[in-house]
Amino acid sequence: MGHIPAASKVQIPLSPLSLDAVRQFGADNGLAAEKILEITGGNPFFLTEIAAETLDAGQIPNSVADALNARLNQLTDPAVHFIEILSCWPGLIPSRSLRVLPADVVEAGMEAAFRRRFLIEVEGGFKFRHELMRHAAYGRLLPHQKSEAHGLFLNFLLEEGAEPPLDLVVYHAYGAQNDEVLLRYAPLAAEKAAEYGAHREAALYLGYVKQLIHKAPDEQAADILERWAYEEGLSRSIDGNVIEAQETALAIWRKIGRPDRVGENLRWLSRFTWYLGEAEKAQNYIQQAIAVLENEAPSSETAKAYALRAQFFMLQDSMAEAVEWGLKALEVEQRFSDPETRAHALNSVGSAKLFRGDREGETYLRESLRISLEGRFHEQAARVYTNLSECLIELRDLDGAERLLLEGIAFDTEHDLDSWTYYLIGRKAQLRFEQDRYDEAVAIARDVLSRENQTLLMQMPAMLILARSLLRLGDGDAPEALARARDAAEKIGEPQYLVAVWIAELEQAVLSANKQGAEAAFERLSGLDPDLLSPRKCGEFLFWCAMAGLPVDRWRDRSVPPAFRLLLDGDIRGACDAFEAEASRYLAAWSLVSSRDGSLLQEADGIFRDIGAQSARKSLRTSVGVVSGKDELPKLERGQYSAAKQHPYGLTAKEQAVLRLLVDGKSNAAIADELSRSRRTVENHVAAILSKLQAKSRLDVILRAQNEPSMLPSMPPSGASPEN
Repeated sequence: MGHIPAASKVQIPLSPLSLDAVRQFGADNGLAAEKILEITGGNPFFLTEIAAETLDAGQIPNSVADALNARLNQLTDPAVHFIEILSCWPGLIPSRSLRVLPADVVEAGMEAAFRRRFLIEVEGGFKFRHELMRHAAYGRLLPHQKSEAHGLFLNFLLEEGAEPPLDLVVYHAYGAQNDEVLLRYAPLAAEKAAEYGAHREAALYLGYVKQLIHKAPDEQAADILERWAYEEGLSRSIDGNVIEAQETALAIWRKIGRPDRVGENLRWLSRFTWYLGEAEKAQNYIQQAIAVLENEAPSSETAKAYALRAQFFMLQDSMAEAVEWGLKALEVEQRFSDPETRAHALNSVGSAKLFRGDREGETYLRESLRISLEGRFHEQAARVYTNLSECLIELRDLDGAERLLLEGIAFDTEHDLDSWTYYLIGRKAQLRFEQDRYDEAVAIARDVLSRENQTLLMQMPAMLILARSLLRLGDGDAPEALARARDAAEKIGEPQYLVAVWIAELEQAVLSANKQGAEAAFERLSGLDPDLLSPRKCGEFLFWCAMAGLPVDRWRDRSVPPAFRLLLDGDIRGACDAFEAEASRYLAAWSLVSSRDGSLLQEADGIFRDIGAQSARKSLRTSVGVVSGKDELPKLERGQYSAAKQHPYGLTAKEQAVLRLLVDGKSNAAIADELSRSRRTVENHVAAILSKLQAKSRLDVILRAQNEPSMLPSMPPSGASPEN
């Protein structure tokens, strides 16, 4: 271009693209639009090139690197050297930092860097016009040159004051390979990041020094390992590396004779193995932890171990023991004032009570949530959202569960709690299942199961609900899905999952008139200690036994919710009305079927049709035996019935159309143009979306959509006018 005479060409200056424009550009290279804007500065050429490739952070396309290097090569060597050194500092570069550079380097490079627009002035200093230029300049440095430059800036930060910015100190210490500074500051930076819910960042900082534990004193090395294991497991995944780090920390504490820390690390190993679905190992570790700690004076670690023991009893449906150990934990905790342990114990006690129908348990759980939120105990808060929402679903407080799940998923997403987010989304699938919204339950569950790096335990709710929903929809994949759920439940070994699977198998046998299958499921369930079943689960077991014509004398006197009791006592219409009142339409319809009264059969079939329970409709026609009026039922529609879809968060069709475009990065004005609506109408829809999703900003909505693709159903073509 430079060789073409000026009179023979016209150059059109292109303004930097906005964030909305970058999103509309549709770059699909694994980077978020915000990141692309940051590194390109909105430059259309850079954007075009970078959007064409899948890139890692810090990587730039060769075409862009060549163009940027060509511009750098037009400068003098001292000016290039100046720019290369400054490329070691990301973001805003304080003007006073230049004093650590040789005066001749600054003098030679400053004027050229600003004149050629490599650097631009901003409040408090200056920065590279776009990150791509910084990356290109940084890539020209040899390893020893990078280390020297980072060292200069590290010294500047450490000499600045008593409280240097921890993130920058760690960044430059890592670049300068200054292990001493890293060991001092990276754990501090991780602690600050974790406090504010940036658990991935905390794991990153601790990962820097995890490689340096051979240079650290034993106590610091063990502390780094156990903290890294926690942050990594919380924000990413629990794998062999996490277990290995925790085991190494345990070995160090044993070597230096710290039984309190030995007990604490055994407790962590118990938790991690439980997350991996290895219940027997988890029980073994917590018993070892308690044995070690009870040989010492009572301590905060003792209270923590008791609280975890209570949690495991609760998960095994041994609720009396859960309450006993939880109260022991609270008694010890009072002597040491450990609010996080108090929140943990209150959670287990409250869950144990509420799962058995004692509403006092909700008070315990709400108090646990209050303590957790005030103390920024993010994982404990996540546990409350999970346990309380499940309890509310089981108690048929579906509206309360809806509100809590919405709040909990937003909290987990905001605080990098991936290990909890998808488990809780699986509980949202359970809520949709209990609301007889099976298509939505399937979509949500499949979203969860498609995620990588999720432990078996975190997938279990979604796996189970997928199988049960497909079963009721009459989907041909249901048997295989149920078999997978059974295998997973048997590996985890917790009654809460085994009972749910066996009840689903009993229902499957009823739907297919499989007497042998019904008897097999009945044998498994009836062999359990009745105390292991919640009132609701016991009611469901007896319900399907009644549908299958199986004897339930041993269980008849067990406590069950009123609707189930009416059915067992023979009050068919009363049971149907009671199930309808608690929004259990599927069970209401089956209550009518159990009467074998032809006059009620069409009413039941109508309910099954409304909720999309195709397998039950087929069963009415093929499996219920001789019933008067059975032949008068309408023929089944061809193909699988698809119930009218409802949005998981109650968005209207118009709000869903706006949501789709909002997540695509379009501004309110662009959305208004595309949907042929006024800007005021779009603004109202956006406000409604933020309210229903409990989102603080449009960015929060985009992040939520990345975690929950099911909130973005297929939309009508652009310009269409969807109905509310």
